Amino acid sequence: MHDEVLVAILAYNEEKKISDVLEEVSKKFSNILVVDNNSQDQTNKKVKNFPVFLIKHKYNLGKSESMKTALEFAKLKKFKYLAFMDADGQHKTNDLLNICQKIYENKNQLIIGYRKNLSQLNLKKRIGTIILQKLFSFFYQKKILDIQSGLRVFEIAIEPKIYWYSSGINHYFADAEITCNAVKNGCKIDQIPIETLSSEKYKGMNIVQGLYLIVMILYWRFLR
Repeated sequence: MHDEVLVAILAYNEEKKISDVLEEVSKKFSNILVVDNNSQDQTNKKVKNFPVFLIKHKYNLGKSESMKTALEFAKLKKFKYLAFMDADGQHKTNDLLNICQKIYENKNQLIIGYRKNLSQLNLKKRIGTIILQKLFSFFYQKKILDIQSGLRVFEIAIEPKIYWYSSGINHYFADAEITCNAVKNGCKIDQIPIETLSSEKYKGMNIVQGLYLIVMILYWRFLR
């Protein structure tokens, strides 16, 4: 089942949802890696009930470093593609299947799942997504509908073109940085609509981080 794809699920304190997520994904994919970012609940214990790879960070390193851990693991195991999805149940397995199927077609190198119904997001995320979409389209001259989408798959061979350096307080910027790098460096990108459920209010970026992300989008475009 999609033997060339490693599905990386990034988890931090997801004991409420992780079992349901793994139950669904493991029906369709045989190669799954959970990167546990030093959860303090029962996430780790629940993951061990499933036939998946598991890496637990000794410290909370943030989303970006968890993504890098998954990338290094995928390279070590010689997978061709790396897919990311969230552990909180907001992404659907059928959408993951669709983005993986899409990357097999026409030699695509990066597929991004964009949230087609923004009304399902809380107001802060909805406004932020629209602002980022407009700014990105203007400065990068390409219409990407959801540069921060956490549901995506890419060909590992394009790592040098998309590698991300976001870390620390910027750890939520990794998806956007990958998108910016991919467009700037001419990767073949496609995007498909997905359904999402709104995650808890405490997750994601705050307003200050959102403003800082805008600055970084300009930096990645013009100064690097």
